[in-house]
Amino acid sequence: RVMPKPLQKPHPPVYQVCGSKESIEGTAARGWPMLNSVLRGNAEQQLVTNREAYVTAARKAGRSDADIASLLTRWGVSRQIYVAPTDAQAQAESKDAEMWYQESFRRFVVPDRIEEAHPSLQAHFRQLAERLAKINWDDLVRETVAFGSPDTVARKIEAMRAAGVGHVLCWMNFGGLPQDKIRRSMELFAREVMPNFRG
Repeated sequence: RVMPKPLQKPHPPVYQVCGSKESIEGTAARGWPMLNSVLRGNAEQQLVTNREAYVTAARKAGRSDADIASLLTRWGVSRQIYVAPTDAQAQAESKDAEMWYQESFRRFVVPDRIEEAHPSLQAHFRQLAERLAKINWDDLVRETVAFGSPDTVARKIEAMRAAGVGHVLCWMNFGGLPQDKIRRSMELFAREVMPNFRG
């Protein structure tokens, strides 16, 4: 039993974090909205792929187009965002923190001795280690993160909206960025990026 009891009846909205095609398909079949994170690779391409997998699975589960459209309005995507007056400044200020984060993530998810992992996981860990070893700053800036001037960040968020994302979860504190820079980035975002998306 749940204590204290939820105020919303029957319960608050349920979301599912989806990191694989299988989890996206299962979430769509249950009629739940999905949450994704963009951590590496081409963000826009990933979002289109995730949306297509979700819609296909929801239709296969017998969901109507209206139901699917409603679920997609609640699709949330977490993306690292850093805003500064210029692209160059944003990239200079965020690079060390982002690369530290990427390396920490690699160390956290890939065991030091893959050969000691369960045999069923070794191939996955080897593929993941190979993929994570290829991450570089230029690719992250071009394809993955939303770091830049207010105009650059607004364009990247608009691409998310065009892919059908209903909610952008702004990941603005990553890799040990200094608090004053995080706050300034958030203020610039609120003042110069958010007004582009108020309906």
